Amino acid sequence: MNQETKKKKTGDLTPEEKRQNKLKRRKKLKYGSVATTITVIFVVVVVLVNVIVTQLGERFPGLTLDLTTSNVYEISDETIEYIKNLETDVEIAVSTEESEFQTDSYNKMISETINRYAGYSGHISVTYFDTTSDPDILAKYQELYSGDISSNQVIVTNGSRIKVYSLTDLFEIDEEAYQYYYYYGYGSMEDCLTEFKGEYVLTNAIMNVTDANPKTVAVIASTNGDYIYSATNANYYAIASAESLLEENGYDIVEIDMVTDDLSTDDYDIVLLPAPTSDLTQDAVEKLTDFLYNDGNLGKQLIYIADYTQGDTPNLDAFLKEWNVSIDDSIVQDESSNMQTASIVAGSGSFPIVSVTDDEDYNGNLDNTSLPILAPLAKPIDEITSNNGRTVTNLLTTSETSYRYPLSATTSESDNSDSDTDVATDTTETSSDDETTSEFDASTAERSSNAVMVLCRDQQSTGSDFIESDVIVLGSMSLLDYYLMQDASYNNAEYFVGLLNSICGKEDNIVIATKDLSTTSISVSDSILNVIKWIVIWIIPLIIVAIGIVVAIRRRNR
Repeated sequence: MNQETKKKKTGDLTPEEKRQNKLKRRKKLKYGSVATTITVIFVVVVVLVNVIVTQLGERFPGLTLDLTTSNVYEISDETIEYIKNLETDVEIAVSTEESEFQTDSYNKMISETINRYAGYSGHISVTYFDTTSDPDILAKYQELYSGDISSNQVIVTNGSRIKVYSLTDLFEIDEEAYQYYYYYGYGSMEDCLTEFKGEYVLTNAIMNVTDANPKTVAVIASTNGDYIYSATNANYYAIASAESLLEENGYDIVEIDMVTDDLSTDDYDIVLLPAPTSDLTQDAVEKLTDFLYNDGNLGKQLIYIADYTQGDTPNLDAFLKEWNVSIDDSIVQDESSNMQTASIVAGSGSFPIVSVTDDEDYNGNLDNTSLPILAPLAKPIDEITSNNGRTVTNLLTTSETSYRYPLSATTSESDNSDSDTDVATDTTETSSDDETTSEFDASTAERSSNAVMVLCRDQQSTGSDFIESDVIVLGSMSLLDYYLMQDASYNNAEYFVGLLNSICGKEDNIVIATKDLSTTSISVSDSILNVIKWIVIWIIPLIIVAIGIVVAIRRRNR
């Protein structure tokens, strides 16, 4: 029986049976080959699409999607337009191996942002290096930098100018949370980070190193080794915030001593003199005068900040008189309707809201003019009539309802209850012991607008052109208060740097918003990302291949 069956399978078949079997084999081969080919083509297409999308994302950053609610990985249209038009090569180097930026979400914000800059401009290159294993790379950057370059820093250079930032400089930090973390070990560093300002820092750094007209500011921080200003926390943080603001906006900052250092016109463009507690010597006054005169070439600026913490300064007052201004020994207060409650380092209080000049040359080019500028504890500045050719422009002024609260006065019980003079009365401690204090009644005080920031200009004709030197006078260190300068709801910081840019001929920097880190974002861990990659690149294609093989086998065995 087996032989008969075998014969039936292999023996002679009729011609028709042979033809039918041949057709069946051809059909199985045809459909099986087509299915296999389709499967292979599909797998190849999936792999190619993944490769192409990855390469396009790196080459054209705009094609990648940022799913975070505050778009922390995006950069603004203003920055994109600026870097696309770069004509100078810029290097962005990170003194940490790139692999370390893939394990931390905050570091990843930095690396993703940096890579986008390179993707938008062929003039921007990105380098990651290790300070230990790549000493040659470190030495190249160290030659340009006066400080020490260490790990976890971002370096921006065009080969001749350089800016160096720590990774934390690219974030806003909650100072209170940081104090708890630093001193007591509560929480983590990530808990202290509130906003991402990577784009702000990087764009301004690029503008700085490519600036064809760089400006150097000499901050007179000391006199013969001691603080030149009253070393209160408020004053210390005000100077620190001013230096930080200027540095972030492309100015080079150098701290000098009034007595031991020279005011070289070759080295410095601007001098910042913050509220000397004691009077300047005649030699110091001559230094300032010579600096501004600049051998007849002018072209220099002095920023002088007055403050209620100062004592008598007759030499300094005489210098200011030559620039047609004097500073009254009082503090400007106002009606409550023209005041705003705010917190400053010296304490909370209500402070005058000031108006910006209508002169377009000195309005600070503010983007949002509705934001207030506050003038806490500000001394009023008066113009002195003179025939020396120098002019005075009021930059910031209080309302017509403001009045002057004498620093030597005590408060009368009949003071206007609508006015907040609590902060002002605290300043009576600065009066001399032998000075007679007098009662002050705010309700009967003279009301008028008061200047709390002015520009004194010495302009001379050189025939077809003009040259000029300027003295900018501020009535209070608190105009640059740390809290006010850091708070985006006030225009104190933007006006100060915008005005200085206009006066010294420096291009305004791009205004860039920081990215809030407190909002919820769609984020995944690296382990989940790896799982997704495996699923898309390997598992799905393998499943499709398996299905194709099963289908092909089943069709062949029909």
